[in-house]
Amino acid sequence: MADEVEDCEQFLCLFAQEHVDFRISELLSISSMFGFNVRFQSKDHRKENPHLLICLPNQECARHLLSRAVTIKSVYELWGHGNNLTEVKNSVLQYPAHKMKPFSSSNSTFKISIETFNKKLSVSQQRELIDQFEFLPFEGCVNLSAPDHVFSLLVDYGDDPNAAPPNPERLFFGRLIGHGQRHLLKQYSLKTRHFIGNTSMDPQLSFIMANQGQVSPGSFVFDPFVGTGSILLSCSHFGGYVMGSDIDYTLLHGRGRSSRANRQGQWRARDENFKANFTQYGLGSYFVDVLVADAGRLGLREVPLFDAIITDPPYGIREGARKLDANTELQESASQDETPFCSAVRGCRLSEIVTILLELAARYLVLHGRLVYWLPIYRPGYSEELIPSHPCLKLVSNSEQCLSRHVSRRLITMEKVKENKLEDPLLSVVQQKFLDSCDNFRDNYFSQST
Repeated sequence: MADEVEDCEQFLCLFAQEHVDFRISELLSISSMFGFNVRFQSKDHRKENPHLLICLPNQECARHLLSRAVTIKSVYELWGHGNNLTEVKNSVLQYPAHKMKPFSSSNSTFKISIETFNKKLSVSQQRELIDQFEFLPFEGCVNLSAPDHVFSLLVDYGDDPNAAPPNPERLFFGRLIGHGQRHLLKQYSLKTRHFIGNTSMDPQLSFIMANQGQVSPGSFVFDPFVGTGSILLSCSHFGGYVMGSDIDYTLLHGRGRSSRANRQGQWRARDENFKANFTQYGLGSYFVDVLVADAGRLGLREVPLFDAIITDPPYGIREGARKLDANTELQESASQDETPFCSAVRGCRLSEIVTILLELAARYLVLHGRLVYWLPIYRPGYSEELIPSHPCLKLVSNSEQCLSRHVSRRLITMEKVKENKLEDPLLSVVQQKFLDSCDNFRDNYFSQST
């Protein structure tokens, strides 16, 4: 391990304190997409803690992470760290002088900031800590408003916000490389979005899904349960061309009553529709099309077509899962003014939805394309063996979003590792335990809610 650390540069990731179980999987997906490895300096990282020491080949790799990640607040080039101030100062003194030199010239300005976790420090306490670094060979002037270089002392007071110790547990000193993509959460907020529905995906989770799917400029992305297109918006922001399908004609075309709290009972405006969101964010050129179709009967030619399939399947809580009955087709009403309808739509089990989704990925994903989807879980009965499998797909990551003490949903990421050449692959898609768990989820959910 020591030899590996010497071959790369050390950095500190400062994460946001939300969706903590998605941090590592997002980081690894982004690094894999850009073609570099991330090495972790500590094997006992506590996922609730926002500080993570990593090793990267160079600073450019850190900038690649920052260009995509929404769980990362900022990344620092690590100059020193320790369990107390003395250890940190000694560690900084051992930092190579030739690496310090470009940032210590008389022609550059700088500032030192204090970042604390789980404890607030007064201005005088912060100034006292900053004064401890007067030994640094900085010849330039201090500029607090617009410095050329920002240095930070990050002070960790442990994981319990209700019982912070008098002295910090760890301290880190480093140079700020940059900030992550947290600004996108406000830019794509559902509060300001033109068209939303009951199940529109939170923008942070949508961007995490896009990163898990390794969506990049020129990717072709498909969402078979597209709803109002929140996931596809995030994919198109990263340069992916997007296409979706849904069995709900009225939702895709913005018909029916509004889902906004301040417009309950009112009808949607005529311009309140699927494509309007892409126009709102200037992403119309990435929108390919949407199909009114059952995900299991798309009618597309079965060839590897999509670089990623990213979706949030309906699982019968806020929106019911539906499909076409066998031997029926999407029909149109006799009058052209009437809405097309599915003459034999019926409810379907969650196990059917997931089975269809895995088969869809096996047939339509390009080799090494990714499937990213949410799987609802009844936590007391959960085990790793309940994660569905397919002969053509390899599990990449499995992260949990806890919704209550008994219920969560897991973000499953799978990669297509071989072409689909099985005569009847549906027979080997899922285990019986998984099928039973899926089909009992809705009953378990409502039994715990009462």
